[in-house]
Amino acid sequence: MVSTKNERRSYGQACNIARTLDLVGERWTLLVLRELATGARSYGQLEESLPGIGTNLLAARLKRLEADGLVQKERAPGMRKRLIYRLTDRGRLIEPVLVEMVRFGLRSGLPGNDDDYGRPAWAVLSSRAVFRPDLAAGLDEQYEFHVADEVFHLGVRDGRPANGPGEATDPVVVAEMSPDTFDRVQSGSLKMAQGIWTGDIKVLAGHGGALDRCEQIFGG
Repeated sequence: MVSTKNERRSYGQACNIARTLDLVGERWTLLVLRELATGARSYGQLEESLPGIGTNLLAARLKRLEADGLVQKERAPGMRKRLIYRLTDRGRLIEPVLVEMVRFGLRSGLPGNDDDYGRPAWAVLSSRAVFRPDLAAGLDEQYEFHVADEVFHLGVRDGRPANGPGEATDPVVVAEMSPDTFDRVQSGSLKMAQGIWTGDIKVLAGHGGALDRCEQIFGG
């Protein structure tokens, strides 16, 4: 990379890959964007879900992303003193890239460690990488999950994934489980029906059979 003092480092190449890396290629930047792709987050929440980033570096990355028009800062609803960060429309253009990175990791069999940090709500993005459009044809429904203190939903609309943070508008099922149980479901070592039978998964509303469809559509 080439740079001058106090300026952004640049590859200096007439290539959109290089220019995109100039924008989002610095260490931690894509992970900050990943966090915000799961919904608006406060500074403290970002720090908690990005262990090791360091508060000064996080502040610098957010400042740069704001300046580049990828992230915006605003007051949290009903909490005048609390600021939250969210992706702008321009920032959301990075989401397909993040999904493709998930898909690459799955296909490449990238190794992990048992003690690696994880958030259940990352499924908002990661589940798109294993979405089965052939099984989603004709469906229009959402599946809401409560995992520890996180709430998010997966769903299908017009044959495409309709995932997002928070409660679903009109879920066909609302399920509650622990992070460990959700990890087992994600890894395929626990089927939804089995989790309901053992009590590890609680159906709070709707019908548990809808979780079978969710598992098939987003189960790879």
